[in-house]
Amino acid sequence: MSNFTPENHDFVPDNSAHWLTIEAACQLLGVDQSTLRRWSDSGKVPVFRTPGGHRRYNEDDLKALLQGEARPRRRMSRQVLTDLSFSAYESDFLRQVRSRDWYRAYNASQLEELRTLGRRLVDLAIRSINERADHRQIIDEGRAIGRRYGSMSAEAGLSADDAVEAFLFFRYPVIQAMTRFIEEESIPAKRSGRIHMEISQFLDQVLVATVSAHTMAHQ
Repeated sequence: MSNFTPENHDFVPDNSAHWLTIEAACQLLGVDQSTLRRWSDSGKVPVFRTPGGHRRYNEDDLKALLQGEARPRRRMSRQVLTDLSFSAYESDFLRQVRSRDWYRAYNASQLEELRTLGRRLVDLAIRSINERADHRQIIDEGRAIGRRYGSMSAEAGLSADDAVEAFLFFRYPVIQAMTRFIEEESIPAKRSGRIHMEISQFLDQVLVATVSAHTMAHQ
């Protein structure tokens, strides 16, 4: 359901980064878009792709390029990884569903709670990737989020089909975060496949809890 394209990325591990569109980045560098795309594709300029496929550039990286400085590759913190995944989801992906009936069924307070739950779900998924994480605790909390998804969807008057579609939408940042983590850590293919399987199993547990809670609310 994503048109996300993996690339090589360097990010600063804090929340102060200023992200530019390709148009603004080109204006700052004084080059055309085809040149900047070529630099991005070759790894010369770090780039982040939003769920809608749009490129975003860290202003500090571009200024360093102008000054001829080499910015070392640094790992993302878990918080920044969550923030980037969610900000992209909110800026592009969210616009695609605002007209859907199931989305409009939620009131403002419910949408705010869903946003909070979504951020927590991303954080849990990132933690689950870490082999030292407490998987049982993570799964239990994921199920609790799923139950809240289901009961809230029932409160909003959503059908079972709409509740599932809403869950598939709100799980997107989890997939985004997982993809970014795999790229940032340069994880080998074998472990990458295992991560995909573990995250899928985790999200399946959340979905089952969502459907179960929605069904119980209608009994």
